[in-house]
Amino acid sequence: MFLRKRSFRTMKLSSEQLNGFATAAQSLKLYRRAELVDEQSGAQLIDELYVDPLPENAVLTAILKPNTTFLIGRKGTGKSTIFQKAQAEIRQRGASISTYVDIKTTFEESQVDTSVLDKLPGDSLVMSQKSIEKLLLYRGFLIAVMTGIRDQLKRKLRESFWAKLKESFTGTIEELFEDFDGLLEEAHSEKFMTVLAAKTVAGKDRSKETRKSEGSVGAGFKPSGPSLSAGLSGTSESSAEGEREFSEILLKTFNLKQLLVALKQLLERAGIRHLYIFVDDFSELPEEAMKIVVDTLIGPLNNWSEEFIKFKIAAYPGRIYYGQIDKTKVDETYLDLFQLYGSGDVGSMESKAADFVQRLVTSRINKFCGCPPEEFFEPHTEDPWRTLFFASMGNPRTLGYLLFFLYESTLIYGKKIGARAIRDASQRFYEEKLEPYFEMNKFLHESFSERASIFSLKELLEKIVSRARELRTRRDSQVMKDISGRPPTSHFHVVREFEPIFTTLELNFFLSKYFEMSDREGRKVVVYALNYGLCQKYTIEFGRPTGQREFRLYFVERPFDYSTLVKGHIEANQEIVCDNCGALFGMDKLASLKEYGMLCPKCRKGSCAVTNLSRKYEATLRAVDQHLLLRPTELGILRTLNFEKKALYAGAIAGELDCSYQLVGRRAKNLAEQGLVNRDRNADNRREFSLTKEAQDVYFSDKTDAGLQLPEGDISQDLPNKVEETIADTPSS
Repeated sequence: MFLRKRSFRTMKLSSEQLNGFATAAQSLKLYRRAELVDEQSGAQLIDELYVDPLPENAVLTAILKPNTTFLIGRKGTGKSTIFQKAQAEIRQRGASISTYVDIKTTFEESQVDTSVLDKLPGDSLVMSQKSIEKLLLYRGFLIAVMTGIRDQLKRKLRESFWAKLKESFTGTIEELFEDFDGLLEEAHSEKFMTVLAAKTVAGKDRSKETRKSEGSVGAGFKPSGPSLSAGLSGTSESSAEGEREFSEILLKTFNLKQLLVALKQLLERAGIRHLYIFVDDFSELPEEAMKIVVDTLIGPLNNWSEEFIKFKIAAYPGRIYYGQIDKTKVDETYLDLFQLYGSGDVGSMESKAADFVQRLVTSRINKFCGCPPEEFFEPHTEDPWRTLFFASMGNPRTLGYLLFFLYESTLIYGKKIGARAIRDASQRFYEEKLEPYFEMNKFLHESFSERASIFSLKELLEKIVSRARELRTRRDSQVMKDISGRPPTSHFHVVREFEPIFTTLELNFFLSKYFEMSDREGRKVVVYALNYGLCQKYTIEFGRPTGQREFRLYFVERPFDYSTLVKGHIEANQEIVCDNCGALFGMDKLASLKEYGMLCPKCRKGSCAVTNLSRKYEATLRAVDQHLLLRPTELGILRTLNFEKKALYAGAIAGELDCSYQLVGRRAKNLAEQGLVNRDRNADNRREFSLTKEAQDVYFSDKTDAGLQLPEGDISQDLPNKVEETIADTPSS
């Protein structure tokens, strides 16, 4: 570690360069399917601005293979941008066509067809009214997905394939799709009613058989030791049975095989041999909806199409359902750090990731500023690309926010960007974009156990951060003794069995999977890095020391083994509960319960489930008035309006929440009816939204739960900030 006087030298950038830098940052912040277009000409910029995470466009090449592919990465890793580029490439191929499905928005906008409800003889049906309404919602969802695909195909056939079509077909586009539309129309009402009636008869017959066999099921426990996979939830048979029932009815409602034949025949007339369907935001679906769409649409079309239809599906790590899709016949392309660059050693991984950051930022600055990026960074400073990599973990959207914060805090004041400015920007990103996750989720419209699960993770994160801060002054191991100054303690490792426990914290960027290694005992372990901005806030030095051969294995030194800490947290904050009799079981019984479908061995009627507790925050959660609980999008709207401190259009809010402006409009109307949001018309007669005083007082006045609650003794260990800028040693290889 070494110290360098901080530079406050001013510079002179033109207004065009400054505006260009802000535009470059904004282009990286874009959410979802936002198109990269030139603001003046309206021309598409995807071909000009696309930067592949790997050399030689290796990720794009993998996506363009004629195989069904899951593109897996956290929010902001560039999945939608890769889809845009892939579709642009497919447009250049004469024998292929593609469509795009924003599956999250399609599901959110799906509605229950109440006219069908009115026709159903409610008293004679096996399914409950609530189940039928849910089934109708899924039916509407699937119809919307297929209708959207059809409408895009019609448009693209008109634009690019009509001349070819006219050689073998003399009718209109509507006539070409006549058979397909007819089959789709069948699923709207009559076919659904027929299938549901048949299900009712079969269900009544089955219920008679079930009554005859009641009491014949037993359950018992087999001896087993403590389960290291206790972070994985047990699921009940009743839930799975309901999902299978829905899928069965929907498969019979939609004649997918005939729809597939009709679709294939009409596209073959245009000389099209491959249909690529790009499905975005797949993991944003509720779990049940995800299973329904795979079992009734994606799986069958993928398996029955004989190489004609190939899906490209954007998903989050750890949140994928494959159903009947043969995993041996699909590709998986990962976009997060370790999966992309972790084939060598840690130093090589960091260099490859920093190279991507440099290529990406350079491309945007060259385009929008008309000058090289060096114009904006302090000369003779430490490698800014490596620092930006640490601050963003190579995530393009996070990078966009960091650059925009640097524009606001540094560039507009005539200063160049240095390492200290990047550190400050990363802390601002953490405090404004990540930290409120816990504060707002105590108002989440979910069960107490669901909210407790979230706060259980907050407790775990607090324990990890406290341990990292404690290690700053530890000198009881040889490796720590050899470090002068404050040692880096930002990384830790756990045995691989604990990896699922960190999924939610990783998806929300509190930490990132950094590497996989073998520890000193030869065990396979996973190395995690705490968020760079979090480290700035809690004065945790980031990275690892250099200069000695032993430092190559710094991350897997024994002081950084947090496996015991995590195991202790699980044992203290998880239990198994029966939903019928309330019986409690220890986590050591999980494996035995799973063998019997989580059936309660005490009452033999209820289903057992793993419950995550938050003993530290239980009182806080129970104190929340149930009437104040809101859905995630509604909480997001309030949070965005509170942060911006001004009235916003639905589109601006949607951009922050990664959802459609139509959904924001509907949810904001609900909030207005509760007195939480103002819906006013401005001078241009456009609807804009702002926070009411009541919402401000109820949801944002209490700051006691904001941030991590660390022990008082731990907080007192903070060292005073230095006037000089501390530059952390970072590995060069």
